[in-house]
Amino acid sequence: MSGLVTASLAIALVAASFTAQLVYRDYYTCTNDALTNEAKQSCTELLPKELRGFLGTDG
Repeated sequence: MSGLVTASLAIALVAASFTAQLVYRDYYTCTNDALTNEAKQSCTELLPKELRGFLGTDG
């Protein structure tokens, strides 16, 4: 039973991570393609306001 619970939690974690990557693809692409730190900081505008402090850089 515990193996089933652990497997379910692992699948849920992978699914959540994959979904986040799809939803915020523009942000991740912007940060990977940014050539300067200033350009990378401007990518936070692509995030919702609630997540800017968590995922984005404060600056």
